[in-house]
Amino acid sequence: MNGMIRWRPAQDLIPRNFFRKFWDSDFEEVLERMMKSEAWKKFDWTPKVETYSKNGNYVIKADLPGVEAKDIHVELEEGFLTIRGERKMDKEVKEKKGHGREVFYGTFERTLSVPSHLKAEEVKAKYQGGVLEITLPIDEKSLPRKIKVEHVTH
Repeated sequence: MNGMIRWRPAQDLIPRNFFRKFWDSDFEEVLERMMKSEAWKKFDWTPKVETYSKNGNYVIKADLPGVEAKDIHVELEEGFLTIRGERKMDKEVKEKKGHGREVFYGTFERTLSVPSHLKAEEVKAKYQGGVLEITLPIDEKSLPRKIKVEHVTH
């Protein structure tokens, strides 16, 4: 017989019944009240983004399915780019009796830090197929440059 017992640090640090204490009727009541509150109904959603550099540009893509282009606003200010807007619920969806909802509706705002060496006057934004693509041209003149250090002998 093997006398060794596998060590499971999580079980040693947190007893198995620790989380059961939270799932009593009081907690379920608090959770239910929170879900019905007005604050929860105003839950803002945040679009997912990806950023990368390509062909001398800094590119930001944001997934905004179901948002109309007229409801998207982009602002560049002091090294930050802000995307804000609203995804509105279709009148048809509002009138139907829902059985489940995983899509958030309402306002959103996402602020991203962007490189400081951009040509702000040349920034472009296009929206197609539910994806917002913002192209920020990089000012090559203001990029860091390598400076050769000369060795001086006396």
